[in-house]
Amino acid sequence: MITLLLKPWQLAANTWQQANWLPRLGLMLTAISFFFLYPGVTEPIMTIKASISMFGLKSTIFEETRSIWQTVHSLKDAGYAGVGFMVVTFSVIIPVTKGLLIIWAWLSPARWRWQLIALISKWSMADVFVVAILVAFFTAQATAELQSSLHDGFYWFTAYCLLSIVSGQCLASYANQQLEK
Repeated sequence: MITLLLKPWQLAANTWQQANWLPRLGLMLTAISFFFLYPGVTEPIMTIKASISMFGLKSTIFEETRSIWQTVHSLKDAGYAGVGFMVVTFSVIIPVTKGLLIIWAWLSPARWRWQLIALISKWSMADVFVVAILVAFFTAQATAELQSSLHDGFYWFTAYCLLSIVSGQCLASYANQQLEK
C-alpha cells in the first residue's frame, strides 16, 4: 500500500530530475497561479457608477461593485444562467482543470495527458476575460455619466492569467518532448 502511494511521487521526482530549469519553472508557476485564481474570482473586480445631471444637480442612479463570482450569480438570477455557466467554465473550470492535469502529468507522465492538456489549453479564456474587463473599464471611463474603478480582484485575476501564460510557455518545450516519445 505504501509503495502504491509513493510511486507517483517517485515518478514526479524522476520527472523533475530529467527536466531542465524551464519546465521546472513552468510547474512551479502553475502551482503558484492557483493562489492567485481564488481571490481573482471572489474579490471585487470593478465598480461601475452611473450618474445623471439635471438642473445643475448630479445624482447617482446606479452603483455596483462585483466580483466574478457575484457576477455569475447575478447573471443566473437575471435568467442568464447559460452566460454565467460559460463565464465560470472558461474563466475558472477549464483553467483549474488544466492546472491539475499539468500536475498530474508530472506525477504520472504519459503522452496522452500532455495531449489532453494541449487540447484543454485552447479552450481556456481567462486572458480574454481580463481583456473584456479592461474594455468595459475604459469604455466606462470614456463616458462622462459613467465612471468605473478597478479593484483587487482584477489584479489578482490578471496575475493568475499572466502566470498561467508564462507557465504554459515554459512547459511547452517539455510537453513537446513528451509528445515525441
